[in-house]
Amino acid sequence: MSSRNLTAIEGLRFLLFLGVFVFHGASHWCPIGWGGVEAFLVIGAYFLTSKYLKREYRDIAVGKAFVGRIKRLYPVYVVLIIAAVVFNAVTIHQINADSLWYLFSLQNFRCLFLGSWNSLDGFLGHFWYIGLDVWLFLLWVVLLWFVPRAHLRNVFLSTLFLGLAWRTTFILLKPENISLAYVIPIGQLDCWSLGGLLAINVNQKGGLDNIRMKTDIFVGICGIVALIAYNSIHNDYGLLKSVETFRNPHGYMHNVFTGNIHFFIALTTVGILRYCMDSSLKHPLLSSLPLVALGGMTYELYCFHYPIIYCTKQLINNQLIMMFVALLATCLVTLLWRKFATPVINKIFE
Repeated sequence: MSSRNLTAIEGLRFLLFLGVFVFHGASHWCPIGWGGVEAFLVIGAYFLTSKYLKREYRDIAVGKAFVGRIKRLYPVYVVLIIAAVVFNAVTIHQINADSLWYLFSLQNFRCLFLGSWNSLDGFLGHFWYIGLDVWLFLLWVVLLWFVPRAHLRNVFLSTLFLGLAWRTTFILLKPENISLAYVIPIGQLDCWSLGGLLAINVNQKGGLDNIRMKTDIFVGICGIVALIAYNSIHNDYGLLKSVETFRNPHGYMHNVFTGNIHFFIALTTVGILRYCMDSSLKHPLLSSLPLVALGGMTYELYCFHYPIIYCTKQLINNQLIMMFVALLATCLVTLLWRKFATPVINKIFE
């Protein structure tokens, strides 16, 4: 893949982060901005699978790969967990074991035992994505190590349907605890699987299929629009009210059709990735220097943005000004982290 293709994907990462940022700061401005999380899962699975397919032999060291992932994700993650514990201790004079769920990336599984709410969610609510990434990464590395390359496509198709089946089953059987449908990593396997299938397709074809790109984008967008229209008709809402209901899982996850909008968001992402990787096309916006630079820091931006928005909301009442200040603060804190903390962390891990 050429450097131009990679820079376009970095630009895409930042735009996806921006959608998530707006959703967390002013969800009525971007009701489906949370879909950036599904897109991040597709991109992560694509790069992980592509990296493996470039190897000549099936020589993945599962433990080493998983530890490497933890080293990549955990420094800023742990710092924010500690900050959240201190924040709770100072503001509400409370310290409990909730931080341990986060520390071991088990926060997504909490809904199996104690319900989905956590006392640190106000500060760390966005870290449900890290809980997905850590365990989906481990599962994927095990599959890549265990499954012969010739059977990977069939296995990935099976995990795709497993993700859809999991969500559908818990929507039908556990509507009172709907978090089980999408917060548990298996409930996002279809998004992760689509990234893996894209990597296999690109690797086998040795190039990109323009027709497939357009088909993926068309079917994905049509699926999203159809589900919004269905939601409108089924609940006797106007279209705008229907879009608004997707701001909250309880507004759409109760239905087996709308509850699977995640799949169509992920499919649209696959098509956009094909567009980004097509060297015959130009990507002036996605390849622009500011977006590429910020896209390279997407993980840190994602980690810092939620607590910064949380704190900024307490200080600024005007929503537009609050969002502007929070975005600037997020970028500034991320740059400072990259400049001062990252070199120290890299040196420690060496």
